[in-house]
Amino acid sequence: MRTRRFPVVRLPRAASVRWLVLALLFACGDKETDNDDDVDDIYDDAPGEGEGEGEGEGEGEPTCDGTWSIVEGQVTGPYSDEPAEGATVYIWGDAYPDVYETVSGADGTYELEVAPADDVYLEVYTRDGCWYLSEPFDALECATYTLDMYVDDCVVAEKPNLYLYPEVDTPMRVGLELDRRQAVVASTPPYPPGGWVGTAHPNGTWTERGAPTPDPFLFYEVSLTAWQARSLQRTTGWCIPFGGEAAVFAMADLLGAYGFNARERDDFVDGWIHDLPPAATFSVYPQLEVAPYAGLYLAPAMPVDRLWLLVEDGASCAPLLEPEVSMFDRSGVHGVEWGVVLGDIVH
Repeated sequence: MRTRRFPVVRLPRAASVRWLVLALLFACGDKETDNDDDVDDIYDDAPGEGEGEGEGEGEGEPTCDGTWSIVEGQVTGPYSDEPAEGATVYIWGDAYPDVYETVSGADGTYELEVAPADDVYLEVYTRDGCWYLSEPFDALECATYTLDMYVDDCVVAEKPNLYLYPEVDTPMRVGLELDRRQAVVASTPPYPPGGWVGTAHPNGTWTERGAPTPDPFLFYEVSLTAWQARSLQRTTGWCIPFGGEAAVFAMADLLGAYGFNARERDDFVDGWIHDLPPAATFSVYPQLEVAPYAGLYLAPAMPVDRLWLLVEDGASCAPLLEPEVSMFDRSGVHGVEWGVVLGDIVH
């Protein structure tokens, strides 16, 4: 008996350099096999023409109804070549009303059945927020694509410190509004489902269940999705023409220009004096529109001015268009937050 297999497109495994996706146009073709059981149960078996006429010719040939493609592969990384168990795999594109989603198994493998479409993206996120994003490819009908992914991009908003200043002791709920692909990778106090619940005090401290938190602020770190990391503004910024501890103090001075007080700037220095990666120069880009990366929900509501600094290698301090700085309004009930995103420099 002759059976039909549909074409398999195998894309190269991604390593430190992203693989280039090959959109190969395959039509449903014939492949000889001696094993009837080799046909995957996703194919529709249809009687062949002339069934029973001739020796096995046309018997039980599977047909493709043109409504699906198969994308499969293995996820490995980050930090090693070990399989990534529990990674969430997404396939999406403008032609799809929603994303296709699955989770990799213990051996890092995954499989998704998707509708044929052009300009499809494959995206994967590990439990610690690291990710991989493919180049667009065309998912053709009746084809199987094997895409193995090495996850090696880990962009995190590091050490956002959130200071809340009510006029009186105020019971509050503070929540983070995140993309479902993001993860809270660190927090103090521990970030529970639904957000922190405690009491904000006029001096900026926070207590939970009547006990003060270790730090006089709410601390968290969140992973950024591929699109979030790419959309951070790099149009205006400053060049810091030196590295080391002096660069940390220079960044703290930038916070001061926006109105962060001495204690908040000291917290910045304490947080980064030993953690800023080495570089001869730094480019620093202020991010004032932070909500698309980590929205805040506060009940009762309170205005919060937020500033994250995107810090990248200065590349010998190429000239930058400096931003216009306006100081935050710190009168009355208010909050402030600073954070850092390390772009092309790593710890």
